Amino acid sequence: PPTLDPIKMVDLTSYTVIQNMMRGLTLIDASGGKDMAATPAVASHWEILNDGKRYVFHLRKNAVWSDGQPVTAQHFIDGWQRALTPDNAADYAFFLFEIAGAKDFYDGQLTDFSQVGVKALDDKTLQVDLLRAIPFFPALVAAPIALPIRKDMLTAHGEHFTEAGNYITNGPYILDTWRHEEEIILKPNPAFYGEHHLTDNLDAVQMLMINDPNTSVVMYENDELDYIETATSIPSFDVRRLRHFSEAKTSHLHRINYIGFNTKKPPFDNVKVRQAFAMSIDRSYYPQLMQSGQEPITGWITPGLVGYNPEAGLSFQPEKAKKLLAEAGYPDGKGFPTVTLAYPTKYDTQKEMEIAQYLWKTYLNVPVRLENMEWKVYLSTLKQDAPQLFRLGWFVDYPDADSFMSMMLSDSGNNQSRWRDEEYDHLVHEAAVQQDPEVRQSLYDRAQTIMLKRDVAMVPIFRAEKTYLLKPYVKGFKINEINLINLDELAIEKL
Repeated sequence: PPTLDPIKMVDLTSYTVIQNMMRGLTLIDASGGKDMAATPAVASHWEILNDGKRYVFHLRKNAVWSDGQPVTAQHFIDGWQRALTPDNAADYAFFLFEIAGAKDFYDGQLTDFSQVGVKALDDKTLQVDLLRAIPFFPALVAAPIALPIRKDMLTAHGEHFTEAGNYITNGPYILDTWRHEEEIILKPNPAFYGEHHLTDNLDAVQMLMINDPNTSVVMYENDELDYIETATSIPSFDVRRLRHFSEAKTSHLHRINYIGFNTKKPPFDNVKVRQAFAMSIDRSYYPQLMQSGQEPITGWITPGLVGYNPEAGLSFQPEKAKKLLAEAGYPDGKGFPTVTLAYPTKYDTQKEMEIAQYLWKTYLNVPVRLENMEWKVYLSTLKQDAPQLFRLGWFVDYPDADSFMSMMLSDSGNNQSRWRDEEYDHLVHEAAVQQDPEVRQSLYDRAQTIMLKRDVAMVPIFRAEKTYLLKPYVKGFKINEINLINLDELAIEKL
């Protein structure tokens, strides 16, 4: 993982580890059901007051840190203040902007954090005042950006608080070992409040960092690994064979793989070029060639969420794409500069990008250079100076279309396209508080038209499906459609 600091986390790898060491006020249900509601975590229950604009969270009396200190409301306030402090540049800070005064504090217009709408009524009661009634707010505070923090841990260790031996956690596991680039070992936290937290027959969870997914498959088949999955440890081209294993399972995910444009870099500062590139992607190539559950999608919201529209976005229209490229000044690709498409170093991702490279050469006659980067370097590059083209995938952080749509807001730290649009922002903000699903659908349809057709800030390619293998003696393993892996009730029943 690039980081185990909750406010610096932007990737699923880091999220998976943090999620099993730390607990926020709530937790997204990971039992595998379709509901995926926000369920009690450190907060045993909460009240919703003032027509949905005030939440009062009541913390569990038995919620303690791994060193035995009680988890208090002030620890959450400290964590949220850290997340909203501008100098910390937290990409997910915008998750907290619905709290009264939060964005003003982040923007530097408010310097006294006590004026932000969070207040400790006592050690175990946290009051939060919102600008607007947001129905999914309990799901928002399940995210890592909303985790509590121990200020004494930061004082003692600074940025090294995330290393083994320094990290004080309040979740089901403690960080026993982190050998960077090799392994992480989590050990059960005996102080964790979970009543079903099984530790008697589980010494540790070992997470191995294996660059080659083919190696992971061999290790699984040799009983050296208990769990492997597509996207990290199963190559796409091996999925067809492995799906026949008795322990193989498949899960649809609220994830979309996409190709983004840096809309400030030529030639993609020209919307006609972006439209041409989008219309020359034949998405049917991906399931045909990769054969591991890719489901073509043109919109930016997955099926099952309010806002999904199969007609959203630009479809494959090669002749129109050629015409648009000519109108942009590049007839039949003549004079078009060699552009760079960057992607993280993975075999499957390379194949994805080679398909896009082939399609652009075939239908637009343009040169595209592929450049792969190690994951940490890639994330840093996107943040500092995003390439002309880049490949990313987006998992929703909470089971609502807002998690897709808010990613492209002007103030989102995850919007790498440098694209900004006030009308889009307004529509997404309005949809967030809308209770009528038909009205909400209409707002999202208009917003997607702006982002994906008029301005083309990015090109959704396919919705992902997850195949994973889990040894039958592993019990209590929980995963849901937002790819949340929860190990708090994990147990081993080896014979």
